[in-house]
Formats: sequence, structure tokens, C-alpha cells
Amino acid sequence: MTFTLRPAAPDDAPAFHAVMMAAGMDPRSSWSRTRVEDVAWSLGQGGGFLAWNGAEAVGCVGWRPDGAETLTLNKLATRPERRGRGIGAALVRAVEEVAARDGYGRVLLAVSQYNLAVIPFYERLGYRVDESVVYAHANPASPPPVVLVKAIFSPTRGEGASERRPRSVHAKDAEQ
Repeated sequence: MTFTLRPAAPDDAPAFHAVMMAAGMDPRSSWSRTRVEDVAWSLGQGGGFLAWNGAEAVGCVGWRPDGAETLTLNKLATRPERRGRGIGAALVRAVEEVAARDGYGRVLLAVSQYNLAVIPFYERLGYRVDESVVYAHANPASPPPVVLVKAIFSPTRGEGASERRPRSVHAKDAEQ
């Protein structure tokens, strides 16, 4: 399967939301109560990417700035029948490329207590649990999430990494 990543804007909220809901989540999670309007608002706070297989949206991820040093990754989802093909990893890398390009020192993400099985996926991508970080956007009606962080080296921060830009990604480029 070949897929292409494209930036997502608030107008893409219906397709983005459809991927999120298809991905499934424990009904106790605030994820399952997310509305299209919430997705549009969130994409307007930062941005995101959709993975497409032809005319079908098969994956999504959002991001937003959280201060001068942190870019927060959120709403990563892949349709269940499309998992295991590198889509999720490609979406995470696209957010990391935004962070590097824009000079952020780290990418942060929060994992719901109802979705802890995804932590090894993020660890394989270089993220580490950081119990000292409090997730500023946690839903007060839900248990505190597990926070993971990855340092990002950015050319704009003078740390020597080559400049990377988000690009279209095909499955053969997105091996996990």
C-alpha cells in the first residue's frame, strides 16, 4: 500500500475526525468524546497531517506549540485495517520535522491511561516516559496521562542537524 502525507487544516477536520473514530479507543477516554468542532479548533492551534491512500484518509496526527521549547504531538491515529504499514511512524516523523524546522527543542505527547499498549511504539521511535512533566492539556475528568518526550535537534537552534521539511511520504519510505 502506498500512502501520501499532506498537511491538515481546520477544513480537513471531518476526514481527520473520521480516522480518529475509526481507530477506536476505550469509551472511558476523552478521545471518544472528541467532536469534529474540537478537531477543527485543535488544527487551528497548530496543524496536522493526514495520510491518504488514494481518496481515503488512513491516518492522522495533530501538533501544537506549547511554549518556546515544546511542540506537542496529539491525535495520532491509523485505521485498524491499515496498521503495521509505517503510517503512524511516518506521521510522527512529520511532526518531528516541523519541530526541527521551527526550532523546538522537544516533542511531547501524552498517552491515555486507557491506551498504554501504544507506549512501546513511541519508545521504538525514541520517545521516553518523563514522569516529571505534567501534561497541560489533560482532561480533568480523566486519569492523568503518561507523558513521553523526545529531544529534537534543530538547525535553527544551532545544534547541527540538517534541515528537514515535511514531505510526501510513500509506504516504502516509512519503514518502522
